[in-house]
Amino acid sequence: MLAIDVFTCYGVAGAGSLVGMGLISQIRTDQSRVRGALDLYRWAFCCLSALLWVVLSPDDWRPLVTQVAIGFAAAGVTLLAWAFRQLNGRRTPPRLGWALTAAAAVVLWGMAAFGSDTAYVQAIAWVFAVVSLAMAVDQGWLILRSPRIQRSELSLLVVAAVFALIWAITLAHVMSEVGGPYPAHWLHAPDWLLPITALGFAILPLSVAAVVFAIINQRLNQQLRNRALSDDLTGALSRRGLRELGERMLSMQAHQPTSVAVLMMDVDHFKAVNDGHGHQVGDDVLRQITQLTRERLRDDALLARYGGEEFTVLLPVRSHLEASAVAERLRQMLALTPCETRGGPVPITVSIGVAFHRPDGTLEDALARADACLYEAKQAGRNRVVTARPDA
Repeated sequence: MLAIDVFTCYGVAGAGSLVGMGLISQIRTDQSRVRGALDLYRWAFCCLSALLWVVLSPDDWRPLVTQVAIGFAAAGVTLLAWAFRQLNGRRTPPRLGWALTAAAAVVLWGMAAFGSDTAYVQAIAWVFAVVSLAMAVDQGWLILRSPRIQRSELSLLVVAAVFALIWAITLAHVMSEVGGPYPAHWLHAPDWLLPITALGFAILPLSVAAVVFAIINQRLNQQLRNRALSDDLTGALSRRGLRELGERMLSMQAHQPTSVAVLMMDVDHFKAVNDGHGHQVGDDVLRQITQLTRERLRDDALLARYGGEEFTVLLPVRSHLEASAVAERLRQMLALTPCETRGGPVPITVSIGVAFHRPDGTLEDALARADACLYEAKQAGRNRVVTARPDA
């Protein structure tokens, strides 16, 4: 059996909590939900850092400090469970979260002060087993139901599952072997499990901090990537996003019985809107067009701001007539729906060119043909749809 000192593991857990707190403090985000989760992680590590005082306290104070620190550790683990839920978008009412956190600590402090040694050991096992099992089940339900499981999230689930398994075995051992004497560190686990339990306490704070740091950084990087593919003003795809996601759409449609229509849409006389109402109203018009167009498109369509007042739609269709019909409905809808702006309603019309992707062609080729049709629509008087011939 591996010989370890449980008190030393307590000290390592406390020191690791301080390091984890510093690591979490390095994360910057503008998402309120993530900021709330980070605050909970900081409070959790603050509570777990109380374990450091176990090894720093004088010998005659150590029994009392150990019991106080174990209560804080229970509160810390409860806060970790709450923070995991918050991080994954599951809201826990603050009053309930803080009540459960306080209850975990108060139960242990009360048993230490007024209960027997047996009752205290059983309370420790029950509190940590219930909290850790609830955390593992909750996280497993959230993560395993996700359509895309990230490696860092799976690592977090493994940490929670191992911690829960340790405390489930410890609880079974405590309930089956009633009666002392009990160790001074109060971890009444089976002899073969005691080193693992102590090491689990030692590495829990730092391992959780490292995994959470990786998860949040991964999500922030994905958010930055999504922003790089989006237009800042309208929220539609940028030209870069159109090319990247458009190429992906074309590759997916290669084995489907549908083709991809390319719609190039330009706001008629948009310069007059800017000159007559101001650029801020012009920006409102572009945002409103984006919203109205997105509401009329299917979920499998891509909408991008191609540049200035020009928009592009990539749409899987079963026939060329379907693409022309979609373009005409968009034109009519925008012509009949004045854009709501800070300067009041602004009527607009659009011209649309429609072309189709060829199996042997590129996205750029289809965009060029749609742009040629758009030019033809504007030359013919604007506020109309021009569709390329199927063989063009």
